[in-house]
Amino acid sequence: MRIWMIALLVNVLLIVSAHGAPALFADNVLTIEDAIVLEGDKTRYYQNIRLSPTPDGDFKVVGAVEKSLVTVTDILVRIEKTNPVQVEVVLKGYMANPCVEISTAVTRKGSTFYVVVAQTPLQTLVACAQVIKPFELKVPLEVKGLASGKYIVMGNSASSSFALD
Repeated sequence: MRIWMIALLVNVLLIVSAHGAPALFADNVLTIEDAIVLEGDKTRYYQNIRLSPTPDGDFKVVGAVEKSLVTVTDILVRIEKTNPVQVEVVLKGYMANPCVEISTAVTRKGSTFYVVVAQTPLQTLVACAQVIKPFELKVPLEVKGLASGKYIVMGNSASSSFALD
């Protein structure tokens, strides 16, 4: 594993899970189900991250699965003026082929929401046509309790913004 990943996982890593599963430290291994890693303008998505403590107090990555990201071409933010306000992001783009399953992870740092959409190949017994497949995905954002102001939504390589009153 790359050494930069250790520093990002420990210091800058934004941990999120669609299932809300907490990180687990057992048998001297820290296991994190899902992680979004921000490195400059690059976003990466990892699953099943396993870290082991080192004698100097850091962690060493002993395993992780980097997920391939889909291409997001458009983001639309829908705001419902209910009480409390509800915000939904509609992401449009395409997958590498029709034989993949998509998963999402969402987190927020400051006024920026990161919506990461990854693809996992399906295990099929038939050949898969190697053509891109468009998708549209609706993802709710947790905005309860947020202050009024402008917020940014980053969806893989696309972005949009919205304002809360």
